[in-house]
Amino acid sequence: MSDASTISAEPAQRREAGAREALIGVAQAFLTAVEAHDPSRAPLASGFRMTENAVDCAAGEGLWGRVTQFASRQFLVDAVAGQVMVFGAVTCSDALFPYAIRLAISGGQIAEVEAMVSPSARGHFADVDQLLKPDVLYDAPVPDERGCGSRERLKDVGDSYWTALNESDGSLASFNHRCDRYGNGKKITNSLELLLSPDAAVHTPASLITATRPARPQVVERRFPILDVARGVCGSIAIVEFGKNKDRPDVGAFYIFSIVKVVDDEIRNIDHLHAILPAGTRSSW
Repeated sequence: MSDASTISAEPAQRREAGAREALIGVAQAFLTAVEAHDPSRAPLASGFRMTENAVDCAAGEGLWGRVTQFASRQFLVDAVAGQVMVFGAVTCSDALFPYAIRLAISGGQIAEVEAMVSPSARGHFADVDQLLKPDVLYDAPVPDERGCGSRERLKDVGDSYWTALNESDGSLASFNHRCDRYGNGKKITNSLELLLSPDAAVHTPASLITATRPARPQVVERRFPILDVARGVCGSIAIVEFGKNKDRPDVGAFYIFSIVKVVDDEIRNIDHLHAILPAGTRSSW
């Protein structure tokens, strides 16, 4: 016999699942319309606004003319806020690139699209091929007793990552001992490849943050469109300014879509999708 609390929770769970699927359906329609180069196939709201790499982009421009296929699609959904983030690998002009897109949806119509496509597909901090298979970790529910319990707490844990980066102090965020960080698909912590590179280091997420001190990163913008308490997923978007560092060419404004998995009030995994934009760039959202 089911207890009363389980029975009473079932309708709410069904509503949440239905709302989630509806939002994913709208996001899928948008991606399909972009692949078809046809804005009329997407349910765009009156006053629809879109940016691509922080530049305003009218429906039919930018991605609409370049995308051949969204080769992979991992969806993060916040049914409370009506927001969806989707990321993976996209084919443009016969080449594969990392991408991330935020959609704001209301009444089944898309009011906002914030898109990022990164030219950094392979190299020291990128491996786009690893984005071709969505990670089931972000779809897995977190048991109530191991979850954050509230949107506010989930946001606080996710935000601790940005606070730590802003201070170049990895101790300011709580990382699970199994946590790794990925950049544009590439595993950049606990990596033998990086140990054998000129960096000659094996980093944890905490030590990677602390190692940014020479570049003096400043987190000048941060937003949290996805707070999925049931799955322990915090999806945020930030602009991080990295200063001049004679040993590295990657300076400027890092436009970052970050996905953080939170379990037991600790950061269990981090994926960054990023593009390096000119210093001083802001998202305008």
